[in-house]
Amino acid sequence: MDPTTALAASAIAKLAFDEFIKSGAGELAKKSLQGAGTLIKSLRDKIQAKFRGNPRAEAALAEIETQGTPAALDKISKYLDLEMTQDESFAADIRQVAQQIINIHNQSVSSRTYTNYGRDQINIETIQGNPTIGGS
Repeated sequence: MDPTTALAASAIAKLAFDEFIKSGAGELAKKSLQGAGTLIKSLRDKIQAKFRGNPRAEAALAEIETQGTPAALDKISKYLDLEMTQDESFAADIRQVAQQIINIHNQSVSSRTYTNYGRDQINIETIQGNPTIGGS
């Protein structure tokens, strides 16, 4: 199965509207997706355009933007799932954008370097003598 077809409506909705959820992951999540900002906006715009003319879906969009609750995100997910089922072209388009956002996020996470500045740092490939770790 193509990974872009595996993205569920709920995952896509979370990518597009997560910034409206007040109980989200906070600054760390914002920083990790910083490079994907224009793609997130593009994804959100595509979803909003698709929902145009559907009063209930538009009400759910307004609710997520004003209240920012997980329940509002769930409503968006349900309407998005319905639209994706009915319009394969739309589904493929937003899955592709969502996959690009995920790729940017994964790239930023994997490019972080972690340095151990602790006193017990040793290189196990070049151990010399009798190293003692964690004490005397």
